[in-house]
Amino acid sequence: MCRRVATVRERALADVTFSVLGPVRVCGRDGRQIHLGGKPRAVLASLLLNVNTQVSREWLVDALWDDPPVSAISNLHNYIAGLRRALPSGTKLLTKETGYLLEACLEEVDLLEFEQVVRLAHERAAREDVRAAVDQFETALSMWRGKPAEGTKLAGPMLARVSELEERLAAVKLDWAEAKLALGQPAQVIEELRRFVAVQPLRERAWRLLMLAYSRSGQRDKALETFHQARSILVEELGLEPAEKLQQLHAAVLAGTMPVSEPASWTPTCQLPSDVNHFSGREAELAALDALIPPRDDEPSHTTMTCVISGTGGVGKTSFAVRWAHRVRDRFPDGQFYVDLRGFSPAAPPMPATEAVRILLGLLLPPHHRMPSTFDEQIGLYRALLTGRRVLILLDNAREPDQVRPLLPPSPGSLALVTSRTAFTGLIAAEGAHLLPLAPLSEAQAGELLIRRLGEDRVSAEREAVRVIIRTCAGLPLALGIVAARAIINAGLPLAALAEELQAETTRLDALQTDELSTDLREVFGASYNVLAAVTAEIFVHLGLALGHDISLPAAACLIGRPIARTRTLLRALESAHLLHQHVPGRYRMHDLVRLYAIERAQLDLSADDRTAAVRRLVDFYLHTSHEADRLLSPHRRGVFDLDAPGPGCHPHAPADAAAAQAWFMAEHSCLLDAQRLAVEQDLHVAAWQFAWTLDTFQLRQNLLQNGVSTWWTAFSAVEHLKDPAVHALVRQMLGRACARAGHHAESLAQFAEALALYERSGDLVGQAHVRHSLAIAWEDREEHEQALFHFERALRLYKDLGDAVGEANALNSLGWNHAVLADFAEAQRHCEQALVLQRRHGDLVGEAATLDSLGYIAHNLGHLARALSCYHHALTLRRENGNAGQEAETLFHLGDTHYALGQHAEAARVWGQALAIYQAQHRTAKERHVQARLDALGVLGKTSKGKVFDGMGLNP
Repeated sequence: MCRRVATVRERALADVTFSVLGPVRVCGRDGRQIHLGGKPRAVLASLLLNVNTQVSREWLVDALWDDPPVSAISNLHNYIAGLRRALPSGTKLLTKETGYLLEACLEEVDLLEFEQVVRLAHERAAREDVRAAVDQFETALSMWRGKPAEGTKLAGPMLARVSELEERLAAVKLDWAEAKLALGQPAQVIEELRRFVAVQPLRERAWRLLMLAYSRSGQRDKALETFHQARSILVEELGLEPAEKLQQLHAAVLAGTMPVSEPASWTPTCQLPSDVNHFSGREAELAALDALIPPRDDEPSHTTMTCVISGTGGVGKTSFAVRWAHRVRDRFPDGQFYVDLRGFSPAAPPMPATEAVRILLGLLLPPHHRMPSTFDEQIGLYRALLTGRRVLILLDNAREPDQVRPLLPPSPGSLALVTSRTAFTGLIAAEGAHLLPLAPLSEAQAGELLIRRLGEDRVSAEREAVRVIIRTCAGLPLALGIVAARAIINAGLPLAALAEELQAETTRLDALQTDELSTDLREVFGASYNVLAAVTAEIFVHLGLALGHDISLPAAACLIGRPIARTRTLLRALESAHLLHQHVPGRYRMHDLVRLYAIERAQLDLSADDRTAAVRRLVDFYLHTSHEADRLLSPHRRGVFDLDAPGPGCHPHAPADAAAAQAWFMAEHSCLLDAQRLAVEQDLHVAAWQFAWTLDTFQLRQNLLQNGVSTWWTAFSAVEHLKDPAVHALVRQMLGRACARAGHHAESLAQFAEALALYERSGDLVGQAHVRHSLAIAWEDREEHEQALFHFERALRLYKDLGDAVGEANALNSLGWNHAVLADFAEAQRHCEQALVLQRRHGDLVGEAATLDSLGYIAHNLGHLARALSCYHHALTLRRENGNAGQEAETLFHLGDTHYALGQHAEAARVWGQALAIYQAQHRTAKERHVQARLDALGVLGKTSKGKVFDGMGLNP
């Protein structure tokens, strides 16, 4: 086939191409046909059928006319002159002493190309490269578009030349059929040979080949019938009995033996499992496999290729591999073979290579052929049979590389497709195998699969239930298939009922059970789990104790009670088994359904004491790390407490600085919420309320106000089990603050009142100061500034009495801010300047940033705009260093007002845009509206400045 590709490219570069194996056709380089009629076309056909051979004038005259006119030679001269005018200038139509010569290259005339390709085919056959010979014969035959010079009126010697070429074509057809038989593909030549003998019934070679094809395809009666038909025609038409070769073949068919001189039969078969008719998605993965084999018109690969398709149990590796194998069957013309190696079968042990090679030999060898006795001999025969052939071997469900290595086909152009739940690093490293990981289906692909199985009407009728099914099956094709099967069997059952059954995590795997071990999801996961090394299996079940949907490496190390380096190695083993996925560096996630299986195994395989100890280590890790991270975010936070020492085997993480602490909280926030829930489930009541404390600063800065309320309500429930009144008071105080921030004003006042009463009853002045301060903030948030001032003043007196300089400074700043809002700017500035001195003296950078923002607001309203800019910029720097995005936005908002007042509209729009982005990210809709109103107002100041402003901000006006 490659010869044809090269020829097509060469012909595309030729100035002119001639076709005579069919109607005469002339094309220029641009592909346009040059139309010739009547005698000029007949002259050209005569020259083409004798290309590169001188033709006499007399021969041409006889070829053109049965009864030449007197002016025949003169007419011929005119036809030649007309051809030279019509054909491209590069055409070599030469006048010789006695006649004419058309000179052409191989790529210019299809007849020359045909002869060249036939020569190549015979050369390949002589070298016993039968596959290449077949390809060349098929290329040659594809060049014929009809009879030579069809549609052109010819006479005399030209008719003889046409007959000569048709005879050549017949011989090539029979050569092709013989090569196909030698290749072991008798069924593929029967129809062509039947058509051949119907047209040319006196060719004994054709009858003989047809008998061989029938015989080798197992149709003995047809072979005998063919002999009798041939004999009848030969006797009737020629009065002759069939020749000796045909008679011998007849005797061999009657006796049930084939002539010993004939090649052994090779029957290219497709032994693949049936394709799945509800296959869905995987377009990118199918394209990735397509890219492994050369394009259809290119040379076959010079090496054997191996591809490992890996993925978790139930992800659809076998269906995917079978779909692709069927899709490319024609690229492996010598056969496609399949073996299930049972690597992770729940019902049978893995198949060793010694058994697999015997199965493959059974598919490759003729019936009753002797099987070698030793494994080495069997492998030798297997490789010998595949040598020189292009085959696809699908080795399904492999557990170890040693199951696969001996079975890899030896010949270039062949492909071994391996599916496994293991990545087979060794096969990739040593044999250069390609790896194609198979992930769960996307939501869209899962939906398409359900439509294919259940029909669009049923899916459309219960869209919400389908969404639940897709979410709970988490893209696993096996799980989706089980649900679809249940829906098909129970056609009257609403999908909503199945969806409801899948909702509960504790029973979801029960809903995905089947009667067969191979399709029961729990058994499928169990097959992967059961082959793990003992220590790796222990890690797997421990991960089932973590409630979060992912876990960091340090957290996992504490959960299992091992050093980080050893934990990383063990987690890598679970990754290789596709039971765990490192979705970002250092963070690991299980597929949702695998996680449910791990939860079950933890309850079955770990003792109660082991589970309790592991959970305590995990809770300690999150609590101690978040406690340290909170100290870095808010080093001057009041009411900080010490924790009990972490348990044995727990090594909390220590963030390096405030930025690292902020990043850690961002990555672990959902896990921390789960850890608090885990602490509640394990009756770790002290840890449960302490989690609310350690999360409070971060959640406030990120405007996670509802999270703040829920974590403090959880803390409130936890301290009901404790008898420490100070803790009760603290939790009520903090719950009040969380409710106030979230706008639950009545609830916040109730909680503050209870907290204040507890503190007053115990004489705790520190607690009273904090509650007064919190009460003041709650009233401030409701814009009740007179009430806020009353409580701030009470808090200030308490802070002074206690000698709490940081608390005093914060109260002073709050007093100053509320006076400023009430337009009492002199009093406001006095309080804020006192606060700033104290904050700088005690290194309270968070408080200093707040006070600078207040002073900027005061300066702005007093008309001191340059001082306002200075204060805001300084506050902004500190707030960014502290990672306080929410307060950063407040300062940006105020800074924009000052730029606007200075007429610096572009700068105002820039900083308002930054504030808007933060408010949007934190879903602070009221603040968003305020900033957007500023930007909208700015838009009327002029299109030019507005365009520049918005270009700089990267926002659409």
